[in-house]
Amino acid sequence: MNYVYGKNAVENIILKYSQQIKKIYILKGTSFAPDVYKQIKSQNLVWESVDKHVLSTLFKEKVAHQGYAAEINEFKFSHIKDIIANDNQKHIILMLDRLQDPHNFGSIIRTASLLGIDGIVIQEHDQVGVTPAVYKVSAGTVYDTPIVKVANLSNAIRELKDNGYWIYATTLDEDAVDIQTLEFAKKTVLVVGNEGDGVMKKIQNNSDVKIKISTTNAIDSLNVSVATGILLYYVINQ
Repeated sequence: MNYVYGKNAVENIILKYSQQIKKIYILKGTSFAPDVYKQIKSQNLVWESVDKHVLSTLFKEKVAHQGYAAEINEFKFSHIKDIIANDNQKHIILMLDRLQDPHNFGSIIRTASLLGIDGIVIQEHDQVGVTPAVYKVSAGTVYDTPIVKVANLSNAIRELKDNGYWIYATTLDEDAVDIQTLEFAKKTVLVVGNEGDGVMKKIQNNSDVKIKISTTNAIDSLNVSVATGILLYYVINQ
């Protein structure tokens, strides 16, 4: 069974993606916001008021559920063909190379939702999945942006290139181009790397341009989710 927890995450899914919900759990003495309760009634969603122990037993580890949890459908990943643009309009895809921290992944998903990014690509292995913590940190925005899971990022890059995308990989290399000096292509793929060792060399070598963010300190002082937000802001606002 799949569960999500946290007030914002649960309420956002109730309001925007109620079809994903199987059952809602709320801590006794806690209430729903009026618009959330109205949605629950109008969609005939099943809910139950329970004590703290019941909420805690839904999860394998201790979580900050804030008195709200929900059983949801298994997350459905999109196919890469679903996010490829067929026109010449501005189109931005974010590719994540082996992210491990669910908080970083959740924050990036939330940023992608806020900025209207067209898709997120991750790989099947060595990558944190769409976990309850990711739902929580993203405030339930995991459904806003299509998320694609692929077996091999290099193959995905090849397919995206074949469809007119330019690949920009982040790196600490001295020969990387400062993003402030770049004019990004209309069809852009931004590749962001693992929290520890960044984007794999193989992926960097398959990219069209290696990029960096110039800071007063070293780039690795930037959290990956913060760096991703900066990158996306520059691309969108050109």
